[in-house]
Amino acid sequence: MKTVLARTYVVLSGLILVVVGIAGFFRHEMFNLTFPPTHNLFHLLSGAIALFAGFRRNANGPRLFGLIFGSVYTFVAIAGFAGLRDLGPIQLGLNLHFNVIHLGVGFLTLLAGFAIPKPTPLSPRSTEANHANFH
Repeated sequence: MKTVLARTYVVLSGLILVVVGIAGFFRHEMFNLTFPPTHNLFHLLSGAIALFAGFRRNANGPRLFGLIFGSVYTFVAIAGFAGLRDLGPIQLGLNLHFNVIHLGVGFLTLLAGFAIPKPTPLSPRSTEANHANFH
């Protein structure tokens, strides 16, 4: 059940990120927030990766997405709270509102990643049995 919920979260968050990323290119201000093009691009790319990971049959895709992107979004939030607004010439336009949103998304995405159990490698016996079935 946790795996299904986590996968569903990854797919839904991917859809939301893609929509926000695309909309941000046409409407730079939404929800009282200003979205610079780089911010939109990051949302679009991370959303596309979430969709790819979420629709894979392998449970490791949503798990890895949750762990990696959850960590990235959480780090971006913490860096924003510490005063980071942009990455040098790369405008992100981070502010308190973005930091709170990124922190929430980061934690939820990490939870989704941790909710999916790590795949166990096949034992040598089951690998040999599977190999014998194909010959």
